[in-house]
Amino acid sequence: MAWALRPIRLPDDHLPRGADTGQPTCRLCTTAWPCETATGYLSRGTCSCGARTFHDKTKPRRWHLGPRCYTDTDIIRWQAAQLREARRPHYPPSHYYPPKPARPVRQRPPYRHTPAGPGDVALGTWVWVRPGALHGGWGDIHQLAMVTALGLPKCEIWLTLDGTVHTARADHLILTSNGGQRGKQAPAWTRWTVAEHLAHVRPAAAAPPEPVQTELFGAERPHGRRRLR
Repeated sequence: MAWALRPIRLPDDHLPRGADTGQPTCRLCTTAWPCETATGYLSRGTCSCGARTFHDKTKPRRWHLGPRCYTDTDIIRWQAAQLREARRPHYPPSHYYPPKPARPVRQRPPYRHTPAGPGDVALGTWVWVRPGALHGGWGDIHQLAMVTALGLPKCEIWLTLDGTVHTARADHLILTSNGGQRGKQAPAWTRWTVAEHLAHVRPAAAAPPEPVQTELFGAERPHGRRRLR
């Protein structure tokens, strides 16, 4: 048998004949329906009257094996519901956000600041908030915000989406300004997080002093005693 590309939809030649009798046959194969070709396009079910039903996986079609237990009005109503469901957009589960908890709402802060170099972050700096920095109710996409209080490990930000105020990790805040340059020409500091900018301007903690016991007491004599003079 020659190889052939599998059709996207159930071919009309393999539709049932005599479905109202309860023992339908395939139009082309003349065998019991669903035939081998039609099986891959159908899902089985059971009607409220107990009869077997088959649903087309690729089109809003349904076959009821046996005498009809519904009217033409029922068919039209069912087909309309199927079409509405087919046209409704289906989003992945990540787009169904949980309810938003209460957050303070303020007017736009009067601050204004544009970073000009490494470590140059201040109140009014515009940042992108990475997904995961906010509560899940605000989604899983980058949000535009203004820094209203600097700190480590968290900063206070004002969200432009709804004017709410949040605390977010400084290592989840990315600068929106690139110093007037784009692409590979932009300096490396334009890709730093707010946490990296703050660490750049704050001195590192001083190293602990070296122990001085050896200098104070000198080398030990044999048997752990020192010679008196």
